[in-house]
Amino acid sequence: MPHRVTSVCCLLLLMMSLLLTGIIPAHAHSIHPSAVSRPQQRQALADFPTVDPNYIYDQLFYVATSFQHREAGYDNNLPVNINGHDEFATYWSQEMMRNLAGFGPQVVIDTFPVKGWVGRPAIVPAFNVEVSVPGVTHPEQVVVIGCHYDGEAISTQSANDDASGCAIELGVAKAMGAFWRSHHAYPAKTLRFVIFDAEEQGLYGSFHYLNSTINGDTNNIVVLHRFVAATE
Repeated sequence: MPHRVTSVCCLLLLMMSLLLTGIIPAHAHSIHPSAVSRPQQRQALADFPTVDPNYIYDQLFYVATSFQHREAGYDNNLPVNINGHDEFATYWSQEMMRNLAGFGPQVVIDTFPVKGWVGRPAIVPAFNVEVSVPGVTHPEQVVVIGCHYDGEAISTQSANDDASGCAIELGVAKAMGAFWRSHHAYPAKTLRFVIFDAEEQGLYGSFHYLNSTINGDTNNIVVLHRFVAATE
């Protein structure tokens, strides 16, 4: 799993670096790998957002063990060991704001109705959480990175599906924020980190986001990526 998580993060960071900052030299593609010395390779790595897998694992352990039974539509101020749904969302958004501090991050709570499980009507609305960083060059062009944070009724921690995705999002945001600070850079395009709700009940959170939040307008969505860190 460590190798898989790191590989997923590195692939996404490469894609986001090309889309968001555009600071890779134009001549970089003309250099053959054999012509690059090890010091140059280390310097090139320093010029690339680097994810911290230990941070991701620590975040995954914390959120999965601290906020349990995250059923959408039922957390009516319940203790975190009974239903930690709302507290998970609060912690995730606060950690995301810390990781992206200095780049104008904004939190949006987007509520929508859900019916709940068969035979168990929901008692409160579900809600997606979005933390966005505005682009400075093309703010109208958007990169969306998402996962879901709700769990199945029979699941206690929902660690793999999909607390792992939420932890990876935090790790990517931390890497991007550190990279931008160290290079005195800002994202060119708007970046939106989203955790969807009520996905286990029928993909309702992502459906709501596509059809209501952005009203079906995908013309300026550059990338939409969803995380699940599966084990092998």
